[in-house]
Amino acid sequence: MKRLGQCAVLAALCSASALSLGAVDTVLVGGRVVTLDAKERVAEALAIGDGRIVAVGTDAEVLKLAGERTEVIRLDGKTVLPGFVEAHVHAIGAARASVTETYAELSSIAEIQDWIRRRATEVPAGQWIEVPRNEITRLKERRHPTPSELDAATKEHPVLYTSAMKHALNTAGFRALGIMDANSKVPDGEVVCDEQRRPVLIRGGNQSLRKLMSRPDVTREQTTVALGKLLRRYNEVGITTVFERATDRDGVAMYKELRGQGHLTARMRATFRFSARTAEGVEKYVKALGFKPGEGDDWVRAVMMKTTLDGGIHWGTTRLSEPYGGRRAPFYRLTDPSYRGEMFLTSDEMRTVFATVNRLGWPMSVHVTGDGGTEAVLDAIAAVAATDPSIKQRRFNLLHTYFPTPAIARRAKELGVGVDTQGYLYYRDAEAMAEVYGKSWAERFIGLGEWVRAGVPVSVNSDHMIGFDPDHAMNSFNPALMLWIAVARQSDRGHVYGAAQKLSRLDALRAVTLWAAWLSFDEDKLGSLEPGKLADLAVIDRDYLTCPEDEIRKIKVLRTVVGGKTVFQR
Repeated sequence: MKRLGQCAVLAALCSASALSLGAVDTVLVGGRVVTLDAKERVAEALAIGDGRIVAVGTDAEVLKLAGERTEVIRLDGKTVLPGFVEAHVHAIGAARASVTETYAELSSIAEIQDWIRRRATEVPAGQWIEVPRNEITRLKERRHPTPSELDAATKEHPVLYTSAMKHALNTAGFRALGIMDANSKVPDGEVVCDEQRRPVLIRGGNQSLRKLMSRPDVTREQTTVALGKLLRRYNEVGITTVFERATDRDGVAMYKELRGQGHLTARMRATFRFSARTAEGVEKYVKALGFKPGEGDDWVRAVMMKTTLDGGIHWGTTRLSEPYGGRRAPFYRLTDPSYRGEMFLTSDEMRTVFATVNRLGWPMSVHVTGDGGTEAVLDAIAAVAATDPSIKQRRFNLLHTYFPTPAIARRAKELGVGVDTQGYLYYRDAEAMAEVYGKSWAERFIGLGEWVRAGVPVSVNSDHMIGFDPDHAMNSFNPALMLWIAVARQSDRGHVYGAAQKLSRLDALRAVTLWAAWLSFDEDKLGSLEPGKLADLAVIDRDYLTCPEDEIRKIKVLRTVVGGKTVFQR
């Protein structure tokens, strides 16, 4: 794994005679440069020229390359890491949402009530209050708030709280929907009642609710401006490249606009989501999209397609290898204990879609959360590979795949598949997995060690979708926290489930840099600090390799450099 995707690059140190002094714009000296090269070297200094790393070596060697106009950054013993590659965000959606709302991370029903009370002082009586998205797996009580608990926060406003694909409302909210008792109906949903036949939840009913709730318009210009602000927040925690994991042609245009305005401070790799189930449908979508595989440059590039196979652990729709049974089904208020989760594509449809995407030259990413779903995806890839082995070089991505086994990991390696998974979900949801799924499932949950032992390139990322706070967004996007979670494997309550899934510090760092870059065929340009690679890096306030383990999550980024230019300085 340590040599995964390493390319033949320039020598570790370019001699002064090999380039003119004017070619070196910046040197960073007097630090600890964690190169992540094949030899795992830690150097003192590096030189940057024309947006790329020119040399890595000792202070004396690198300073020889500096000219009169070269900027000299003295690190004073600080550590330099490769820029973080955040391989799963929905930044455009988060930017659009930020125009009209401020996200709040809530961990209990009491916190939800306090948030509603504050919000009720800000909006007129009778206006809907919608609680920010916070999953019931992350609430102390592991359940939806009851109507009476929401009433305790406000009776003057209809209130909506959504989780696990169900809506909790207060009395005013039910009344606005015309739901007075167990006999009431919702045209596009189902009323869920408690043991006393009192309405407590709505399953479905999205259209009925949205008709009642006005949504302020957000312009494209507002979204683009907010996107620029969010990218700068990413820079504050050392992120230099992001993967937009469900975008379209207009989304790519927004990033290009920022680039043209000089406001693009992170690179973007685009994933295009479609719902086609036939070869004709895929071909039609790709033709309408109008991009060729890999089209773009080092700043903005079209990388891969995306489809969705199953749901998720927060919704009770993840596709498992066994029935939900007596604990999981009641938790999600499912009525059939033999239910195993959703499969939005049949095996035949997956084979057709994968074969067509491969024939058209695109890599494919597949949203699949459960082990049963992951096995089905690998079966489909293997079926295509039996007649067209080129698919093994396409680097299909498994997005999420929460419950790996040694057998699943071995098959992924054999098929050339990479993994994009979320460490923060382990941190916030492992306790719920232990309680609702069982301890053995919690020990497999976000099984990073399983992938690494099998030699599968695994990216640890956020799936960031709402909020601008790196530590308290809807899925934290702070790489320092991701590193700590990968190394310590502690839940938010301090428990360790599956100690064998812990990663070494260097492997954890590869999972947020080099292996993430591999997913987009960028390992020759990004993810390590070697001559010839793009000059993307983060200067941090302590030694990541030797600081006490608990301090990893406290790491602060002091400077972020993208393409040789400082985009953030604390």
